[in-house]
Amino acid sequence: MDTLTRSATTDTITPLRRNLMRACYLLMVVGLALVAWPRLLASGSDRPLIEGTFDAVLCALQLLSIIGFFAPVRMAAVLVLEVLWKGIWVLVVAVPSLWGGGITPEVSETLFAFSFAVPFVFIIPWRALVHDLVRAREPWRAAPTAK
Repeated sequence: MDTLTRSATTDTITPLRRNLMRACYLLMVVGLALVAWPRLLASGSDRPLIEGTFDAVLCALQLLSIIGFFAPVRMAAVLVLEVLWKGIWVLVVAVPSLWGGGITPEVSETLFAFSFAVPFVFIIPWRALVHDLVRAREPWRAAPTAK
């Protein structure tokens, strides 16, 4: 394996962690197949544009998760995206609702659905991913060619 494709992440991830990552991808594949695709395919012209857009993004995330099942470490950014967008939603929507004293049934239902991603935080190989990002910085301009 050459230095461009070899990474600390690839070298340090145990088979157990790799398989746990596969389980995360599988959960996303199945969950989004049951929820996002039916909503997107059944949506009509009266559906708000943002809801259709959101479901289309979730369907794309599901397709990337299928790839992640077969290449769990290389597609780790998909799991990171899943954790980040749900974490941001919790901080920006759910926590203020809780502080305001009015968690609606919709917010409560969404929090329950999001709870399935909590184990992802512990399964994602954060240290190895950060190490690879720091170590493999890309240059701002092309390197001079040797003559």
